[in-house]
Amino acid sequence: MDTLNTRPTWLATLLPLLAIWQYGDRSQVRGELYRMALSADAGARSAHALNRIADMLDSDVHAIDMHREELRAIARSALADFDRVPPSAPIAMAIEHRGHLQ
Repeated sequence: MDTLNTRPTWLATLLPLLAIWQYGDRSQVRGELYRMALSADAGARSAHALNRIADMLDSDVHAIDMHREELRAIARSALADFDRVPPSAPIAMAIEHRGHLQ
């Protein structure tokens, strides 16, 4: 996952996507919306994984001291969702090359 190039795609591309939906190739817009949905799902699953780590309690309702490997496994599982999200869709790349995305 390239975290340095992760952008807030919903805000940055919503208006251009609507314009392309109305006047251009709708399949490009569908592809970008699908990628954005995958990214949102990965973010939600990562937030859930972080909550699991933060809220782990034993049977006496005390915080559990976890082993490093267990924590790494939970984090790797959450990050694997982001690895399945394409870095960008063709429409976002075209808009970015024209200088509309910062």
